[in-house]
Amino acid sequence: MKNVSEYNIERVVVGQIHTNCYIIKEKNSRDAVVIDPGGDMTVIKDALHKMNAACRVILLTHGHFDHILAVGDLRTARTVVCIHKDDAHYLTDRDMFSAIIPYDPRPFEPADFLFEKEGKYKVDSFEFYVIPTPGHTKGSVCYVFNDIMFSGDTLFKGSIGTTDFDGDNNEMENTLRMLYNLPGDYAVYPGHEGKTTLSDERAHNPFLAKFRRK
Repeated sequence: MKNVSEYNIERVVVGQIHTNCYIIKEKNSRDAVVIDPGGDMTVIKDALHKMNAACRVILLTHGHFDHILAVGDLRTARTVVCIHKDDAHYLTDRDMFSAIIPYDPRPFEPADFLFEKEGKYKVDSFEFYVIPTPGHTKGSVCYVFNDIMFSGDTLFKGSIGTTDFDGDNNEMENTLRMLYNLPGDYAVYPGHEGKTTLSDERAHNPFLAKFRRK
């Protein structure tokens, strides 16, 4: 796995719910990963252009509409779209979010690659680690590039994602306990709001701090 210093990482905030979309570009090539392109395709394209980057991989932390709406426009013949198998249906179910947003999102093509279990993966030229984190959705995952974790809507600074939309409280509880007990520390780049660290969340996030051993 490449050292994170070999990448440039940019955040763009997109869509009506202000979702964090991350672009990870290899410093010695134009190849880039885009995590959670949730809307505002022109904003994402402008960021890619400024970075002299070409999207080769799209990684989706989960399937909610505010994390996937620009997938169809961003995808090319050379782009590999990846999501956990348990959230794959979000990409093709046209009516999934019609009651939540004021327009009907276009259906996308199925994902090119489905994650099924925790482990190290290589997609195109990018190596990363996938941690399944069910709770917010059944197929939520965190992506880890060395010491950086992209947590989607599982873990925020001082908070966690809701379980109100296809989530499960028991699964979220198990996921948070697992994250609390991960060895080491990570810079955490969440799906909304600002970045944090896993050590800070262990100490101050009430949803994680409760797992601290007395």
